[in-house]
Amino acid sequence: MKNALVNIRGIQIFRSLRHRNYRLLLGGSVMASSGYWILITAQGWLVLQLTDSAFWVGLIAFSVGIPSLFLCPFGGLYADRLDRRKMMLFGQIATALPIFLLATLAFTGVIEIWHIAVLSVLIGTVWAFTDPAYLAIIPSLVTPDDLMNAMAMDTLAWQLSRFIGPAIAGVLMGLVAMGGTFYGAGIAFAVAFLLIFLIRAPTTITAKQASIVKDIREGLSYIRSNKIALTLLLMVSGVALFALPCFWLMPVFARDVLGLGATGYSQLMMAIGAGGLVGGITAAKLGDFKRKGWLMIGSALTFTGMLILFAMSRYFPLSLVLAVVIGVANGLFQAVIIALLLSITPDQLRGRVMGLFIISWQLPSIGSLMLGAATDWVGLPVAVIAGSLICTVFILGAILRLPALRQL
Repeated sequence: MKNALVNIRGIQIFRSLRHRNYRLLLGGSVMASSGYWILITAQGWLVLQLTDSAFWVGLIAFSVGIPSLFLCPFGGLYADRLDRRKMMLFGQIATALPIFLLATLAFTGVIEIWHIAVLSVLIGTVWAFTDPAYLAIIPSLVTPDDLMNAMAMDTLAWQLSRFIGPAIAGVLMGLVAMGGTFYGAGIAFAVAFLLIFLIRAPTTITAKQASIVKDIREGLSYIRSNKIALTLLLMVSGVALFALPCFWLMPVFARDVLGLGATGYSQLMMAIGAGGLVGGITAAKLGDFKRKGWLMIGSALTFTGMLILFAMSRYFPLSLVLAVVIGVANGLFQAVIIALLLSITPDQLRGRVMGLFIISWQLPSIGSLMLGAATDWVGLPVAVIAGSLICTVFILGAILRLPALRQL
């Protein structure tokens, strides 16, 4: 009956929302992701004000992501061993508390760059342990035929937050300065905790309690033996390392390349989020699309191509339009590749595979450090163009390595 109502009302695009637990998870995701983008937007601008250095902007982004490179395999392992819902609840609280401390330091005017670096490492450590649980729990909250739609809706929620977060940050930075902006980010994570608390997730298959090393090795062995999963992770790694870091250097683009202030900076971030909304809606509308491989390849190449044009632009309206297209391509790529990985991975291994995925998706932390250093050397536009070209070659190499990707 519910399915019929969804179809009659013409909103098949939202069909995965008929699952109560998934609705709560998605609501929590919107709140937590909005808090993330409020934090990232305000933090990037604050670091640029404190240091006047693109390298420091990249270094702080690096400090957030670096724990994931080492700890996500353990987070993925525990997502296969422990209650995933409880892990997510811990993650929201353990994220909100350091943000509230950051807000207090900024509000009292005593904040220094090392405060931001230390708290960024702490927050990144929490995310490394808890993020795999979020992705791994989704298949247990929806039916298999709704999985692609659920992942598209998750991407849609992420991109919605990418629009909402910078918008809120832009308003708060003007009204209540940095301290109040960070308080807003912490409150968003607290609300996410309340929504996730209401989830009643079914029992899922869990990994056998072998040694930690053996369990992690089992996840790595699965990836090595599955050429499609391995190639998908390599594609994500290439995009994350050479293309995505430009998002974290957007404060430098706004101020030093386009000559904008905080308002223009937040508008650029919002434009990327608006494009991501379109990409997420498109992926959700496609549903269980039969040519996911071509969609993934096309969106990845569009993403890198538009980045090159964005780096060349000096006209703010054109940059906004390109930012929207970049967001569309990124949203499609993210939704499709996660859905593919989840669909080919057994439930008892999903936590560990998603841990490896998050490691790949956190490579912008290293890329941001490299991009920040390159910016101080050759300028941000040249550095972004070079990274985008390298990423394009990386994607084409993955396609040539495994032609079967086109048949997914």
